[in-house]
Amino acid sequence: MESRPASSQPLVQHPDPSPEPQPSPLVLHTSLFVYAVALALGLLAGWINQKVDDPLLTALCVVAFSMFMGVWKQQRPWRWLLLVWIGVPLVLAYYQFVVRWPHNRGEVAAAFLQVLAASAGAHGGHFLRQAIERVFLHEDE
Repeated sequence: MESRPASSQPLVQHPDPSPEPQPSPLVLHTSLFVYAVALALGLLAGWINQKVDDPLLTALCVVAFSMFMGVWKQQRPWRWLLLVWIGVPLVLAYYQFVVRWPHNRGEVAAAFLQVLAASAGAHGGHFLRQAIERVFLHEDE
């Protein structure tokens, strides 16, 4: 058996990590507001789907709303596609189980396929924001 050195100091010393800065309450409140806006837009798209009963109009609304969110807040566009998309199946479930308005399989499948439209919109908005920043906010070197 090998014996350890009698030193009280460890062999490798790691510097103490500096504490991470805490976000201010205003930043948290603003981000919660943005999430609430995205969810409200998703619920609006679901309501439009239910009242108009046109999957193409619903897809157009989902693309437009998720693209708006992707342009507004370009970081991590997957958040906006999920929050905007989930409104359509949630409203469909509300009308199915609470209001007792029956749906057929095609309407349910169309509600879940809206995730493709939300993905196109959110990522399209993300890249549109990047293009706008590169073209119009380009700083001369």
